[in-house]
Amino acid sequence: MMIEKWKTILALEEWTITTEAIERKSVVYEGGVPAWDRYFVGIQPNHDTKIAVIYHDRDLTEEDVVHELLHVANPDWTEEQVNTQTDILLM
Repeated sequence: MMIEKWKTILALEEWTITTEAIERKSVVYEGGVPAWDRYFVGIQPNHDTKIAVIYHDRDLTEEDVVHELLHVANPDWTEEQVNTQTDILLM
């Protein structure tokens, strides 16, 4: 499974990571978000219990999983740092 693979690579083996599909209509976008960019993928981690849920309103890609797990592994990183490291890891 893709999540298990990246949990190992990112040293998150002790974490329980699940996914949950959400309805696309449950996400509200600001007026300036173009239609092609209107999707949601986000993670809600609990660092005390080491449980996290990736919420998504479209099929998850490997890039999505790596990106969201990097947020868990590096909670102090900026979005730019996570994006950069995601690109590096997927090269």
